[in-house]
Amino acid sequence: MLTTAGSGYTKWHNIVATRWREDSTCDNWGSYISLRDTRSGDVWSAGYQPIGIDPASYEVAFSESRAEFTRQDGTLKTTMEVAVSAEHDSDVRRVCITNLGARTRVIELTSYAELALVPHSDDAVHPAFSKLFVETDFVAGVSVLLLFRSAVGRLT
Repeated sequence: MLTTAGSGYTKWHNIVATRWREDSTCDNWGSYISLRDTRSGDVWSAGYQPIGIDPASYEVAFSESRAEFTRQDGTLKTTMEVAVSAEHDSDVRRVCITNLGARTRVIELTSYAELALVPHSDDAVHPAFSKLFVETDFVAGVSVLLLFRSAVGRLT
């Protein structure tokens, strides 16, 4: 689920992969990609949230297969596509940056998601416990980051 500001959550069956709380005022829960210009230090989001910097232009397009967030900040145009696979239990985010200016830019990208990996009701009752026992593993051959809850953190 995604909002037009780029917030939202990922859910598989009854398990919420990422933490999210409905908050129409702040709308600041979700998976995000932030960008930083290494020369100027300027920071902004691929969507509107969570940084909340107003871009020169901002467009969001939703379709059956994906959501596309396009914004322009100065001479940089950022397009983030979010798609959920119809064949596999996964979602994919792709960010394209177009430099419309004359000078070379170096941009760092950082992704952020607050993981839950439990049913939403469990996370709502004990959000601190949901933050424990989450492990990651990077698979270099396919450039994939795997996230999972260790056996120690499973309730039986």
